[in-house]
Amino acid sequence: MSVRLRLNGAPSHARQRPCEHRATALREGSTQVGLPSLYFMKASIKDSPNAEELGSRDLLWSRMASAITSLSSLLFRSKEISSHEQLVAALYHGILGREPDPAGFRDNLALLRAGEPLERVIRCFIASPEFRARTLEGVVPVTPLPDLKVSNADCYETQPVAGVPMTVYVARSDADISRMASLIDRHRYYDRFGVWGPVIDRDKEITAAIVRALGARSCFELGCFTGSVMSLLADAGLSVVGAEVSHLAFALAFPNVRDAMMFGDLLTLEIDRRFDVVLCMDVLEHVSPLRLDHYIDKLLSLMDRDGYVYLNAPMWGRDRVFGVFEEPYLREWLSVGDRSYWRHWPCDDQGWPIHGHLVWASAAWWEQKFGDCGLVRDTAIEQAIHQNLGTFFEEAIGRRCLFVLRRPGNRRSSAAVAAAMHSALADRQ
Repeated sequence: MSVRLRLNGAPSHARQRPCEHRATALREGSTQVGLPSLYFMKASIKDSPNAEELGSRDLLWSRMASAITSLSSLLFRSKEISSHEQLVAALYHGILGREPDPAGFRDNLALLRAGEPLERVIRCFIASPEFRARTLEGVVPVTPLPDLKVSNADCYETQPVAGVPMTVYVARSDADISRMASLIDRHRYYDRFGVWGPVIDRDKEITAAIVRALGARSCFELGCFTGSVMSLLADAGLSVVGAEVSHLAFALAFPNVRDAMMFGDLLTLEIDRRFDVVLCMDVLEHVSPLRLDHYIDKLLSLMDRDGYVYLNAPMWGRDRVFGVFEEPYLREWLSVGDRSYWRHWPCDDQGWPIHGHLVWASAAWWEQKFGDCGLVRDTAIEQAIHQNLGTFFEEAIGRRCLFVLRRPGNRRSSAAVAAAMHSALADRQ
């Protein structure tokens, strides 16, 4: 029997509802990006994984899970817990360190009421990507980031957002943009834990399914981190290549795609082939807006004549396909609108842009930017994705900010690809 556990899988900014993006920034002061993880361990608790299936590193996770499961079961039975509701809440608090999400609480409560053994429910918690990411946070050392407001005080303002003061970096000149990009690079901002987990979870499975539904036989992923999506695609028979700037990613990369990962800035890499799909999930917003055109041109050079770019990035304001992720909330954003990217960037308490984002802009601006570089949206395919993933996008609202891009002369039928997308995503809700 496979136990389904609803846990946090998509990036935290992808899961957030409108206004929660800035609320989380104010509350947590996120200065980290990228949750490293060991190789994928199946969330199903039907079978016990063996060394051949998982490799030695995941066998360690399996043994650890067995030990924790046995101990946890004894501890829970020794406590005076009078209801299934209290038990489920205790599991979330004790194992994941957070309050239960409504859907997960409901599902696990139903399992226990139906007689599912406690040990099996606990094992599912421990096998989850969220638990593994939390565990790794405690064992991988992280060098603290400096407080940028001390050395660059004149670049910051405190602006009110919904009645709460927010630290904002003001890039008055292009030099200010370059300075922040240089600081992020110098302090190896991306070689640390952060807001999304690269384990194979529902989010990654959906992304891989979309790539395959686009008819891909080959895929290049910019910002592949440990290669979770690449690993799924490679297992499905696709030829994959990825690029990543995090040293940590290579130390913890998925074994089946480690050799397909290239280290370095995309603009400096020599890649002498083209791909059916170029994948950019939460990547381009980390590029300096002063160099964004160069990155888009490079991605275009890697895309086959009839290929696609599939990307996700935070985009503010109303879009004609995905609606609204979040309305603009800083005064400068409202003033500039769609005319340009924005130069006022929300920051954490130490002055680092939230999640390391350097491009803050509206959906209309992003669409125009790609159009200027020779890429147009295929809205028929985008609509097919949204029609089949409505429930998922309610849970991971940031993921709805997606574009499917192609050259104007792409010879493939949008209707045919949209139909393939419907078929591939029909059971992914």
